[in-house]
Amino acid sequence: MDPIAGNDNIDIRQKKKEYRTEDEEEAEEDHLAPARWWFSSTLFPLVAGTFGPIATAFNICSLAVDWRLTVNPSSTEAEGFFRSDPKWLIAVNAVSLAIAITANLALLANNFGRLPFSVAQPVTIVGWYITSFMLIGLVAAAPAHLPLSPGEDRTFSQAYYYAILAAALYFIVASLLVATAVAVYRGRYSYDFKLTFSQKTLMIQVLLFLGYLLAAAAVYAKIEDWNFLDAVFWADVTLFTIGYGDYAPKTHLGRSLLFPMAIGGILFVGLIVASISSLVLDRGSKKVSIRMVEKVRQKALASYRPKTGTMHLHPFKRRVVGKNISSELDRREQEFNIMREVQQTAANYNRMIAAGISLGMVMILWFIGAVCFWQAEKGYGNWSYFESLYFTYVSLLTIGYGDFYPQDNSAKPVFVLWSLIALPTLTVLIGSVGGIISEGVNTLTLWIGDHLPEKSAALSAMKEDATKAKGSAFQSAKPPGFMEEGKAADAGTEDQAHAEAVKGIIQSMQENHGSNAEHVAVGEHYRHYLLMKEMKNVVQHLDATPPRKYTYAEWTWFLKLLGEDESNMSRHRNPKTVHGAEVAADDAHRREPAAEAHNEKDQIQPWSWLGRRSPLMTSTDEPKWVLERLMDALERELKEQGGKNLAQERGMNGT
Repeated sequence: MDPIAGNDNIDIRQKKKEYRTEDEEEAEEDHLAPARWWFSSTLFPLVAGTFGPIATAFNICSLAVDWRLTVNPSSTEAEGFFRSDPKWLIAVNAVSLAIAITANLALLANNFGRLPFSVAQPVTIVGWYITSFMLIGLVAAAPAHLPLSPGEDRTFSQAYYYAILAAALYFIVASLLVATAVAVYRGRYSYDFKLTFSQKTLMIQVLLFLGYLLAAAAVYAKIEDWNFLDAVFWADVTLFTIGYGDYAPKTHLGRSLLFPMAIGGILFVGLIVASISSLVLDRGSKKVSIRMVEKVRQKALASYRPKTGTMHLHPFKRRVVGKNISSELDRREQEFNIMREVQQTAANYNRMIAAGISLGMVMILWFIGAVCFWQAEKGYGNWSYFESLYFTYVSLLTIGYGDFYPQDNSAKPVFVLWSLIALPTLTVLIGSVGGIISEGVNTLTLWIGDHLPEKSAALSAMKEDATKAKGSAFQSAKPPGFMEEGKAADAGTEDQAHAEAVKGIIQSMQENHGSNAEHVAVGEHYRHYLLMKEMKNVVQHLDATPPRKYTYAEWTWFLKLLGEDESNMSRHRNPKTVHGAEVAADDAHRREPAAEAHNEKDQIQPWSWLGRRSPLMTSTDEPKWVLERLMDALERELKEQGGKNLAQERGMNGT
């Protein structure tokens, strides 16, 4: 047997204690659940939290100006004269806005833990439904009670169409929250929304941006003597850097205020776009990513053929497991490497899915948006569908030539909503496609570096840079400590104390734990030193971008410090698809990753790197996972040692 294996007599789990926090346990419970529950528990509340304020902003727009205006046949609708709304319409509209604001505040308070779910969700859902129905009633009653006389060239203003959009958005977001509430009451997940800090931040950013947009519009409507809703359209076009040129500040004050106003708004847009890109691309949805890893893992296990020892990650990638190995460590390393490939395959699938969904959304927004503007502008610009396609494409890329721009009162509100959705979506598409292209370029660069002479310094540097850029799954580093006594001097450090600690802990592990008190004390001292040393190393990896992924040598060392011996076959099992009675046994310990699950005899359950309890299957970043367990081990052992010292002291004092 390898000398590093020995019989590991340091059992740091004599007292069964969960390492994980409550949040981490919930995450582990969720990661095998169907992805549709992630949509209702996370995506739906996030969409409601971002589009609810947009609906309220449109509600404000519907109340800000009158719903009718008289237009001269020789002028545009922007040059029309408003006709006063009846008091009942203003009153009902104002009440609907007050109810909507209350509903938004309730949702915001619930998302930040200030109001319980059982109170906030009924208030939000009922409030938004009531507001939607009130606005629908006003919109439906307007043609009959606010007649438009063709002889006087009357038409509805932008406020009327903002009311339609607000009513539709309120109904949609309320329905999404109903789906969430139904799943909660059916016990699919807890009453708390599983929104991360970044997701909550996005909601606040959207809320602040809408406030900034409306405030800027109010200021410029006053300064430039514009209609408020025309100012809203101008502010939207300006902050998204489209700039058609149909509206522009003419006064000295307006042009002066544009300096801070434009840069502030563009920064807001940049923050929101960056947050969306980060949520969708960098972290994606962690739930969807982990679920994809689980699907790829199950598919790989299902393809495993024990007779040939082969496993297929996909039709064109075959891997051999359990063949041509000289030790248990070699076999385990094969499993580990395959699990890394499972993660990489799942990451590639995620990128393709994100790109596909983003592309689909952009195409829908492009072609369907073109239909909307084509129909809306038939009266003024008499656009063809191709011209509308051209307009939406130029706007989507924020080019904004100004040869086509919305003029109809129905087109401008639709454009504001369309731009709020389309431009961030295009950014996500660019990011996801860029990631795929970058991955392909890095792969090609690595291939060139592998197949061309390495004597060239330029090629060597290119290969090294590409390896770093390719992603954390391909990062390699010296292990923090080496297991074999003969290699202790090469432990990646010039600190002799570190090398001596490696030797000391190995020697103490190979001694009988109770036969030599001096060896035991020395071993504990070295062990505590190494735990502190490795915690210091791991802390430096917590904020790595992309997240740090450890090599097999590093994992072997960390697990050794936690009492798990990678050379001990009794604690391992071969990769296999879990069926029947094994499902219950495996699920019973699903929350307890490697080296944490015990059976009734308090023995560590066998596990595989390709199993559900693999440390690589957790939703926690690897450095955090390792650091928490190293800290817990040191804390518990120091507490036990302190208790022993106290007992000895009391015994010596006769108390």
